[in-house]
Amino acid sequence: MERHRINDAKEIAQRFIFAIEDMHEREKRDEHFRRMMGIVGFKETAAVRRASLDLTRSLAEMRKP
Repeated sequence: MERHRINDAKEIAQRFIFAIEDMHEREKRDEHFRRMMGIVGFKETAAVRRASLDLTRSLAEMRKP
C-alpha cells in the first residue's frame, strides 16, 4: 500500500461521511424528503451514492500492491 493512496481513501471516506450527515440533516427537517427518499432521487442521496462509489474505487486502488 502506498501512502498517497491511503490518504486519498481517507479524504474520500470523510466526504462520504459528510454526504451522509447532509442527508440526515435534510431528513430531519423535510417531511417530503422522508416519504419520498426511497422512491425519488434527491441531490443528497445522489451525493451519498457518488461518494460511496468513489470510496469503493479508492479502497480497491489502495489495496493494489
